[in-house]
Amino acid sequence: MPPADIVIRLLTPADTAAFCALRLRAILDSPSSFSSSREDELARTREEHAQRIAGGVLQRAFGAFDGERLVGFAGLRREPLRQLWHKALLWGVFVDVAQRGKGVARRLVNACIEQAEADPAVMQVHLSVNAENNAALRLYESLGFIAYGTEPRSMRVGELFYDEHHLALLLK
Repeated sequence: MPPADIVIRLLTPADTAAFCALRLRAILDSPSSFSSSREDELARTREEHAQRIAGGVLQRAFGAFDGERLVGFAGLRREPLRQLWHKALLWGVFVDVAQRGKGVARRLVNACIEQAEADPAVMQVHLSVNAENNAALRLYESLGFIAYGTEPRSMRVGELFYDEHHLALLLK
């Protein structure tokens, strides 16, 4: 059970600096869990980051806050093309090391699922997860996500390649 003082809420443009700082730490901590490199993140403008976390109905992110400190995040992006509107993508799930094992990631992912369920257009949520990240895979499967394929050598970090599992949660 997560500590009662961890609050999950939608991120706003005012949270952009905290999001960027934690995202950079996340990439440093778990480079094979993110498709963006540190350099990719640093190349984005503040406005691009704000759009990623609070870009209206198509692009939202939730944060986990310990007091005023952002300790985790998860994003949900709905496909903008009419023929793909029925899909949303769960992206960037991360919880600070000190908060892991307390159910914070589950709460963040559930917030994203609830957001997707509230959108009548969204019928399924997709995600990709590093094939070596067993803890994340177990979490997603426990929430009802089903695997539909594995992409070999999906990501390259330095000289190492990583496979990714693709999963979907059918909502309607």
